[in-house]
Formats: sequence, C-alpha cells, structure tokens
Amino acid sequence: MNITVRQLELFISLMRNPHIGKVAEEHYLTQSAVSMSIKALEDAVGEQLFDRISNRLVPNESGRLLLNRVRPALEQLQEVETIFRQDRMAGVLTVAASSTIADYIMPQVLFDFRTRYPEVQVEMLSRNSEEVIAGIESGSVALGFIEGDYECRVADFRELCTEELVVVSSDKHFASEREYTIEELLGLKWVLREPGSGTRQTMWEHLGPAKKRLNVFLELEHIESIKMVLKNPDTVSCMSPFCFQRELANGELFPVQVQGVRFTRRFYAVTHRQKYKSALLLAFGNHVRQHLETTWPWILRNTH
Repeated sequence: MNITVRQLELFISLMRNPHIGKVAEEHYLTQSAVSMSIKALEDAVGEQLFDRISNRLVPNESGRLLLNRVRPALEQLQEVETIFRQDRMAGVLTVAASSTIADYIMPQVLFDFRTRYPEVQVEMLSRNSEEVIAGIESGSVALGFIEGDYECRVADFRELCTEELVVVSSDKHFASEREYTIEELLGLKWVLREPGSGTRQTMWEHLGPAKKRLNVFLELEHIESIKMVLKNPDTVSCMSPFCFQRELANGELFPVQVQGVRFTRRFYAVTHRQKYKSALLLAFGNHVRQHLETTWPWILRNTH
C-alpha cells in the first residue's frame, strides 16, 4: 500500500467539499490531478470512497469510515511541522458555534487569530447548539462552542463563562414603566429562536410549567430577523445581551425587568473525547476564552 500525505489532504478536502474544481483551486492543482490522486487512493485502499452520481461526487460509507480514521493521524503529522517552532501556527481547523457566538463573538476572534497566525485557516460554521453537538459526535467538527447545558457521552465540555439572557422590547415606555411578573408577560407576542437553539432551551429550563402558557407568536432561526419583527407592537423576545448592544445604544430595543426569573446559562467549548487535541485547536480555544474575559467582562460572569 502506497498512500501519500497529499492524497489524504485532497481526500479530506473532498469529504468536506465534494467539488473537484473547488478543491483543485484550494490546493493549486488541476482538476485532473485531483481526480487521479483520489483514484490512486481508492486503488490503494481497495475501496471506492465516493459514489459518482449524475457527475457529482457523493461521500459514501467507506469514505466516511476512512475520514474518521485518517483525520486525527494527519493532524498529528501536520503538527510535526511546527513542533520545534512554537512561535508559528499552521493548519486548517473546523469550528462550529451556536448562532449567538458565531454571529456576535466569533467575527472579531477570527480576525484577531488570523492576524496573529496568518498560516492558519479556520472554517467557521454557524449552527444551533444541537447541530454543533451532532457535528462533534460525527467528527465533522473539530471544536464546538455552545450555549447551555447538553448531554453527550462522547464529548468533553470546557466551561468558558456564564451569561444572563434578557427579555427585550422595542416599547421604551413599557420596558421602563416597572418590573413585571412572568405571568404578566406570557400573553404578549413572543418571537423566539427555533427549538434546538441554546437560547430556546435556556428559556424553557427557567420557565418551568409556565412555558406551556407562553404565547409563541413566531419562531425564527436568526436573531437579526427577530430584532426586525420586534419593531411591531406587543412583541417581546429573550436573547443574549451580546445580540442587542447596537440597538440598545441606538434606543431601538430596551430590557424588560422580570421578577423572580433569571435566564442564566453557561458557554462551553466542546470536543470529542477521542479527538487528538492539536496545538492549533488548543490555541484557538484559549484565544476565544481570553477574548471573552478581556472584551466582555461587563456582560459575563467568568468562571475559573
């Protein structure tokens, strides 16, 4: 068997993005060179790794099995290049984060990390928390960031910090008039994230039996869509303070004080227990934590 590192690199790229043309551009090769390399790999392992359907490559069961076996080994091999040069960092890291983290925290993190380590490529996926956990379980995601507590037997959870969700309204008079009981708010038009999101789960955990009487008027997948709908009368939502800082400063959204209910939740970094923890993965995880601690201390209660 004669398998090369280049063949494995191209194979992993195709499993991630099964388009020969795009993979060829990524690796500065011709399409025929990529095709020949994958065919040689299939000949070497004695199995077809992709199904050819309507001129498309579709990863099959053998391909997924090989991916789970070779990706950790290739990551370790790539790290050899930097083991004696600790001031350098290189490689590709697939990261998935739940929507609040992906949209409001990660952009600056990615910019700062790429500025510091220009040879690093971070592939950023925005998912809800359940989908992030699914990616960790399947091995398609190297490092995940989620909001709220989830159970997963194959995952390690590293607590990053704690935040408190806020009920918000575009009605300044209503929001500032007084403190409300949750019972007084149940009948308003609630505009919420979809089931499976960390924000929705946190609300449900803290509302208890009252959630059955909550008037869920709309369910939307994106916080920006929710904020647009909140311009309508009698609408409220519950979201992370990360999400409405601009609107708060501009006088467009206002926090509603709620008696006796605190929608607290934890942020976690998540990895598969069997995954090799490369220097790149550890460095990125630490960078995210440092960013939270130094940039948002007035929002977060950090845990150590």
